[in-house]
Amino acid sequence: MKKLVAMLLVGALGATATAQEISSYSQYKINEGVSVDVKKIKRVEQYGWDNFEVTYRLKNNTEFDLFKVDITLYLVDKNDREVGIVEIHDFKVPKNSDEEYHYVDLQSPYVNEKYNKIVVVKNNIEVLVDKPEAISIAKINCEPNFSMK
Repeated sequence: MKKLVAMLLVGALGATATAQEISSYSQYKINEGVSVDVKKIKRVEQYGWDNFEVTYRLKNNTEFDLFKVDITLYLVDKNDREVGIVEIHDFKVPKNSDEEYHYVDLQSPYVNEKYNKIVVVKNNIEVLVDKPEAISIAKINCEPNFSMK
């Protein structure tokens, strides 16, 4: 058991050391290379509850496989007030990909709110770094980069 704990600790330290090898400029390029375009949000009823179904296109124009992408959609009314939030988490996005995804926000409290626009914000991107020494995950905190529909 002690060997297992020691191996996990060494692996975690190795992953942290490898993750730090991504330069600030590379982080900026990765953040710029990942884009989200919301195609539509529709209200759907499943199992007697109101849900949002979000259809969006996620482009990864980088040379890295992404382990996780965190996206927040702000629903904004005509008076420029936030009326709802939908949080989306995508896993295992391949490098140089352009895919359409669907996400269902179950039992959304905002499903009946009226909104005029959607503000898309990338929050965090976790990148798989494949080096000869190890495979690790580097987390990039994205600066708010607003895209309004």
